[in-house]
Amino acid sequence: KIVTPMTGLQDLVSDAASISWSENAAGAQGADIVIVCAAAHAEEGSDRETLVLPEAQSVTSELSQMRRRKIILIAFVPGPVTTEWIDNVDAALVLFMPGEQVGPALAQLLTGQASPGGRLPISFPATGEHRFTPQQYPGVGMVSSFSEGVLVGYRWNDANGVASAFPFGFGLSYTEMVLTDFAAHCHQSQEGAEVSLRVVNQGSREGLAVPQVYISFPSLAPVVRQLRGFKKVKVNAGESAVVHFYLSKEDWSFYDEVAQTWVSAVQQGQEVTVMVGESSADMKWRSSLRCA
Repeated sequence: KIVTPMTGLQDLVSDAASISWSENAAGAQGADIVIVCAAAHAEEGSDRETLVLPEAQSVTSELSQMRRRKIILIAFVPGPVTTEWIDNVDAALVLFMPGEQVGPALAQLLTGQASPGGRLPISFPATGEHRFTPQQYPGVGMVSSFSEGVLVGYRWNDANGVASAFPFGFGLSYTEMVLTDFAAHCHQSQEGAEVSLRVVNQGSREGLAVPQVYISFPSLAPVVRQLRGFKKVKVNAGESAVVHFYLSKEDWSFYDEVAQTWVSAVQQGQEVTVMVGESSADMKWRSSLRCA
């Protein structure tokens, strides 16, 4: 049974004077909090014609001109969207394509009974970003040329020095997490390494952190860095947790097209840089390794 966001809020929030619904911004008159539910459409058999989130800019712009109130945008999207509307809202939640219990889940997130713990599995482009040639998208004569090579997603942003509006791996919660006490060392018995860090919850409530490990080495070019692992860690308020990542030969290997085989960058004498971040664009620490 599908539970809508409206029903989810009505079932959970008992102390509101009223919870009402409207098709447009006019229904927000006199409201203390406005929740805008915006959806983008996609289906098999055709590409999306635009990454714009329909009506989000016009509705939030109209709302922002009214008497000051809290504006929250909930995005139901099949993939990346542009976020030209972000300055019009106080908060935004991206739910992608949620299931039939979206109502209770959303109500718990909005009221703070649950804390957001997801991270973007894709990059949200900045407005006006020019990533594709016409031959790549939308294509010519119903044919698209996949000529971007390895520069897909955040790898394209890094290689071209173009910032995303919201990068791969980005996400916030209702508490403040700090990554600290970083360390990395090579395994002596075999080609590999261990990376460790501590996640400290400096906030007043429990929450989730998602530290991410990226690596870089010369033969990875034109890619600047590449994700090699992440972990979702729940930490209570005022407490901390130690997180370990284990890297192996496969994590710094590349395909040699001439030799037609996978080759270890370490065995080639290349320096491997290990980075820990909170998104693909937010590195908190880096260290160089030679694990020969």
